[in-house]
Amino acid sequence: MSKAIEVLEHAEVVLMKKLRGLRDGKPKWACADELMEVKHAISLLKQFDKAVVEAQVSEDVYLQEALTLNPPIAQA
Repeated sequence: MSKAIEVLEHAEVVLMKKLRGLRDGKPKWACADELMEVKHAISLLKQFDKAVVEAQVSEDVYLQEALTLNPPIAQA
């Protein structure tokens, strides 16, 4: 997921440079709209990545608690 975020952040930088060079008018506003879409995509991916990490941590905590309360019984 970090690779996708890196690519989008690079696209954001490129669009910001392009936007800076454009004159006022329709192309500039279209570029600004694209830039906002890229920023929203970056924020969504970061939120999703954070949620995935939190879910993994809570799952690990749950498994540790479950195995502590009900340890597996070894059969020889």
